Amino acid sequence: MNEPAPQTQIEKTFTFEGSGDTQSLTVSIPEVLDPQYGMYVWPCAVVLSQYVWMAREELQHKTVLELGAGVSLPGVVAAKCGAHVILSDSADFPLCLENCRRSCNVNNLPSVPVIGLTWGQISPELLSLPPVDVILGSDVFYEPEGETLMLNSGHLTRREVLTGP
Repeated sequence: MNEPAPQTQIEKTFTFEGSGDTQSLTVSIPEVLDPQYGMYVWPCAVVLSQYVWMAREELQHKTVLELGAGVSLPGVVAAKCGAHVILSDSADFPLCLENCRRSCNVNNLPSVPVIGLTWGQISPELLSLPPVDVILGSDVFYEPEGETLMLNSGHLTRREVLTGP
């Protein structure tokens, strides 16, 4: 029986600060050197995470859903800022979901739910979502059909969809 090759894992540390702000936040994100999309931090995730950090007071006690979370940097930052976060990635990518959980554990957020949501598919997980105040998504439009499928999923949550650059 062929065993899968062991994956190389690294951990990156990110620190978020604001101009004139005395507070900062440092989070660690485990990455897997793998060609699968959601296994490493994409550039927009860092930018969106900085935005989340700057808007942290507005996010406290809000329910936040991160679509296409991958390694979950923006969602982890939102959770550390006091938001009630739900992380999601495609149900077809169990390794990404596992890495979302790993990101939560590394940052002492074991109770953050991680769910499989495949855009464009109505699933029990999608239908059982609580009301969501904010939807985060970074680097989510890398496939041509992604925008339509994501917007359909966002419409089902009946909330505003905010994506990073």
